[in-house]
Amino acid sequence: MSIETIIPTDEKHWLSLRKQDVTSTEVAALFGLSPYMTAFELWHRKHDNLEVEFQMNDRVRWGSRLQDSIAVGVAEDHKLTIRKATEYVRDTELFMGASFDFEITDGPVEILGPDNMTMGLEIKNVDALAFRDGWIVDGENIESPPHIEIQCQQQMMLKGWKRMILAGLIGGNRVVLIKREPDLKVIDAIKKRIKEFWESIQSHNAPSPDFQRDSDFIGRLYSYSEPGSVYNADDRVSRLAYAYKQASAEAKAASDKKDAAKAEILTLVGNAEKVVGETFTVSLGLTGPALIPAYERKGYRNFKISWKKEK
Repeated sequence: MSIETIIPTDEKHWLSLRKQDVTSTEVAALFGLSPYMTAFELWHRKHDNLEVEFQMNDRVRWGSRLQDSIAVGVAEDHKLTIRKATEYVRDTELFMGASFDFEITDGPVEILGPDNMTMGLEIKNVDALAFRDGWIVDGENIESPPHIEIQCQQQMMLKGWKRMILAGLIGGNRVVLIKREPDLKVIDAIKKRIKEFWESIQSHNAPSPDFQRDSDFIGRLYSYSEPGSVYNADDRVSRLAYAYKQASAEAKAASDKKDAAKAEILTLVGNAEKVVGETFTVSLGLTGPALIPAYERKGYRNFKISWKKEK
C-alpha cells in the first residue's frame, strides 16, 4: 500500500479527490450492498468521469448539522479526547480512498485499550425505524447495516487504525457504541473487488445493469438524443415496448382503483380529521396554503410510446 494524506482546501477539491478513487462510502456497491447505488452506476461514474450532484435533503442536512453535537456528547459521556478529521486518505496504487468523521486521541483504557492507540470515531444519526429494520440487535451485540460495516473496514485499513468505534444516535435519544477491529478477510475482499473494478474500467467492460434499481440512473445516463436519428426496433425492443404498455395499463388501473377507494372513504367519514382503525389510521387534516417559488426546469429526454391503430 502506498498511502497519501491530503487536506482538501474546500468542497470542490474534496470532490475532485473522491472522483479518482473508490471511496469507503462507495465500496459497498461492488458487493451489491449499497442502498445508494449499484456497481453499474459506480462504474459509469468513474469510467465516464460523471459529475455527481449531492442531493441535500432534510435527512442529509440535519445529519450534517448534528454530527458534531453527537460526537461531543459521546466524548463527554465516555471521557474521550477527540479531534475532527479533515484529511482525505488514499491508496495511490489501488485507487481507494476515505474521509473520516473524528479520531479519538485519548480516553479510558476500556475504550482505547492498554496500548492507548488512536482510533476512529464514526458518527451515524439513525432514525428509530431505520434502526429497527436495518440494524441487527442480539442482546448486547449490535451490528450496523453491511454497507456501514464495510465502510469502517476500509477506513481502518487506510488510516492504520487497530480499533474503531461506530457511534449511532438512535431516534434522537439513545446512543449505541459498536467497537470494531480490522477483519483481514473483509479487507482482502475489498482490495480484490477494487482491483477488479479498476481493471474493468481499463478494459471498458461495464457490469450488467439492474434495470429496476438502475432505471433512474440509466435515464440520466442516456439523457441525450441525436436529432433525426432512428433505431429500427428488433424483437427484444418490441417485446419490451409491449411490456411497458402492459405495465402502464396496470399502473393506471391501480391508480384508478386507489382514487376510487379514497373517494369512497371520504364519503363515509365526511369532515373527520382522523380515522382510526384496528390496524391503521387515516390522517385528513388540512394543509395550509404555501407560496412555491418559480424555478427553471432542467431539460430532459422525452419517453413516449405511440401505438399504431390496429386494422
